Amino acid sequence: MRPTVSVAAVTALMMLAAALMSTPLASAADGKPAVAKPDAKPATKASVKAEPKAAEAPAGPFMGEYEGTFTPGSGAAVKAIAKVFGLPKDLYGVVLILPAAKEGEKETRLALQGKADGETKLVISGKVGDAEWNGTLEKQQLVVEAKGEKGGKFDLKSCVRKSPTEGKKPPQGAVVLLPFEEGKETNLDAWTNKNWKLLPDGSAQVNKGDSLTVKEFGDVELHVEFTIPYMPTAAKQGRGNSGVYIQDRYEMQILDSFGVAPQKSDCGSIYTQTAPKADACLPPLRWQTYDITFHAPRLDAAGKVVKNVTVTMLFNGVKVHDNVEVPNPTGSARSKAPVKLAPLKLQDHGYPIRFRNVWLVELKGE
Repeated sequence: MRPTVSVAAVTALMMLAAALMSTPLASAADGKPAVAKPDAKPATKASVKAEPKAAEAPAGPFMGEYEGTFTPGSGAAVKAIAKVFGLPKDLYGVVLILPAAKEGEKETRLALQGKADGETKLVISGKVGDAEWNGTLEKQQLVVEAKGEKGGKFDLKSCVRKSPTEGKKPPQGAVVLLPFEEGKETNLDAWTNKNWKLLPDGSAQVNKGDSLTVKEFGDVELHVEFTIPYMPTAAKQGRGNSGVYIQDRYEMQILDSFGVAPQKSDCGSIYTQTAPKADACLPPLRWQTYDITFHAPRLDAAGKVVKNVTVTMLFNGVKVHDNVEVPNPTGSARSKAPVKLAPLKLQDHGYPIRFRNVWLVELKGE
């Protein structure tokens, strides 16, 4: 049940949103969160040079999700969440999020910066509008506050969110492409690239190129599980890039977009064409899921498209695409012609992405 929000709390949220809009580095056009301006110029994902071959690294004690409340300067507490992600040189991005007060409204995002103080404490600071925000993350407790009418207090605790479809079993009649049993090595019988690494946990890691299914498919319901490496010194498309190419033409992007307001090239997007409707990313190193209903293009006798591809997708259980039309192949496949049947492809983009529990159900066409 949604908590009752007082007039004072709504007013405070509106003032925070207004402050974000008035911040010089905020960008309402692209939907990204405002960037805080602490005393030192903050590093951001966009400002750090990518390291395409960066190795997987331990995530440390700070990265992850937090939930709790925001109490405005006057008024009742409302629900709030935070996402903390790694940057170079012991820095962290800290994004504080106030969910929309009403359906159809946008959430409010405040982007601050954290600096590690030893191994167990993160010192957080930043300026958004006229409000100076300061706080700490210690012992899994994140507390940040700012004085005055445009301020308030965030009081959040660490939480671990898991996709509700992680480990989902293939139904009877499904085509199992990458079998999964915890602790048992899988196989690549359904795939063309036999060089992928089979790991003891039951997953397969990309290696020496993309891999396509031996069989071709049309309309399907597809389940894919994947995990992304932690690469805090990389930037943008260099943070663990891969993709699920349905029919080797339509890419569902895989990327470490944790903490980012999603755009058309972020995780969960139909690459370069449609951004996900919600920020559903989990932190890197966690298992994440795509559950996709795909309807192939309908072609006439001459091969002309008479009905576009449609995609519905649940990303970690959250619906991020709902019967979205995809008029053309995407990404690196954009020059390919639409077809009725084609293989599924998992992309090797040079990062140690792992996949497991990949299966699909073939749907009867119209």
